[in-house]
Amino acid sequence: MLFSKRRPAQTTAEKMIKVNHAGENGAVNIYRAQRLVALIRAPSVRGQLTVHQAHEEAHRRLFGNWLARNGVRRCVSYHLCGLGGFALGFVTGAMGANAIAATTFAVENVVLEHLDEQISYLSINDPSACDCVRAILRDEQDHHDQAEHDLDQSHSLTRSLIWIVRLCTESVIRFGMR
Repeated sequence: MLFSKRRPAQTTAEKMIKVNHAGENGAVNIYRAQRLVALIRAPSVRGQLTVHQAHEEAHRRLFGNWLARNGVRRCVSYHLCGLGGFALGFVTGAMGANAIAATTFAVENVVLEHLDEQISYLSINDPSACDCVRAILRDEQDHHDQAEHDLDQSHSLTRSLIWIVRLCTESVIRFGMR
């Protein structure tokens, strides 16, 4: 079904999935930009970024297919998330491997909190949407845990970056849920 033929999200479950879809587009573009810049700044992490990007592309497809099956239009912030994700990925990629890990850690930390809330709600209100969310949980946890392992949080710049990325990620989610 073409996006123009789809209707706006009506239920909380539909809003959650459309925001997840937009967020995955942002994540794909964070990794895309980081991989590009990592050619110069952090070549040792390119393989890991490639794997993470592939996971996020699969998640984006999963949520996009759910929206299509249910006739729901994607989030108005879809392209903004992609553009913002690319900008964030480019800047943090240029800062090096620790900033890349800090970004993944911060984003995934917020995402995991968000997904836990969704699962609590969706398990009661929309089992098919809940299954969709549960399908990505393991990958997101693995990204978070790998980033936490690779991260050196002793620098004040790293702690500031984590705070800023968390704030931006939370804001995007709140905006999309309106």
